[in-house]
Amino acid sequence: MIQQKYAITQVPLHWTEIIKRVEQGHSIQLTRNYQVVARLVPTQFNQRPTEPQPNFWQALQTFRQQVDMTNIYDDEEIFSDIRDRSQGREVLL
Repeated sequence: MIQQKYAITQVPLHWTEIIKRVEQGHSIQLTRNYQVVARLVPTQFNQRPTEPQPNFWQALQTFRQQVDMTNIYDDEEIFSDIRDRSQGREVLL
């Protein structure tokens, strides 16, 4: 995939050319002050899956059904030494 750069100020003048290049498989970078601020990428490189992705809650429920967490760790032991009981640093007010 060939990448080309255009300053944002050039886009209105070259819009037809830019779109043709994207349709041909080129990736176009748009810049402002020589910094890339956006990319135009051909759809074949940016396809989203056709089936909907599960939301977090659905994914968590699926994970819980597939993984038996009781064999992984003991709930009471995993957090037993998580807190630092030292006095910490001296604070001067």
